[in-house]
Amino acid sequence: MSGEAISSAILTIASIICAFSFVSVVYPSVISAGDPIISRTNAMGDQIQTDFEILHETTADEGSEVHIWVKNVGPKGISSGLIPRSDLFFGEVGKFERIPYDENGSLAPCWNYSIEQNNDNNWDKGETLQIRLKPVDVPVSRVKYFIKFSAYNGVSEEAYFTVS
Repeated sequence: MSGEAISSAILTIASIICAFSFVSVVYPSVISAGDPIISRTNAMGDQIQTDFEILHETTADEGSEVHIWVKNVGPKGISSGLIPRSDLFFGEVGKFERIPYDENGSLAPCWNYSIEQNNDNNWDKGETLQIRLKPVDVPVSRVKYFIKFSAYNGVSEEAYFTVS
C-alpha cells in the first residue's frame, strides 16, 4: 500500500515538473507571437484616427507655384516632425510624379508647408496645412492635374484640378 502511495507521489511530482517545464518553454513564444498583433493593432488605430481633406488648390506667383490647402478633419493631430515624412504626388493626369519635401523650398520640384491656425507646430484637428509646391514646369491652363497627399501612415487624399 505504501509502495502505491510513493509511486503516485512520484508520478504526481513528475507531472507537475513536466507541466511547469512545458509552460516555461511555451509561454515566451505565445507572448512574443502577440507583439506583431499588438503592433499592427496600434498602426491600424493610428490610421483610423487620421483623416484629412484637400480643400482647395490654385496657382500662385505667376503660376510658378501651386498652393494646396489640406484640412485635418480626423480626431488625431499629426506632429510637425511627421509631416515631412508624407508623400506628395503631382503632375498631369497620367504623368504625375512624387515630389520631394524641401524645408527651404529652393529646389524644383519640391514642396514645403505652413500650418494655419497654429498654436504649437503640430497639425491638430481643425487646422489647415498650406502646401507650397514648386513644380518643374509651370502648370498650363486647360490641362487637368492630379494631386495626392499621403500621410506618414499611408492615409491619403487625392484631387484633380485645372488651371483656368
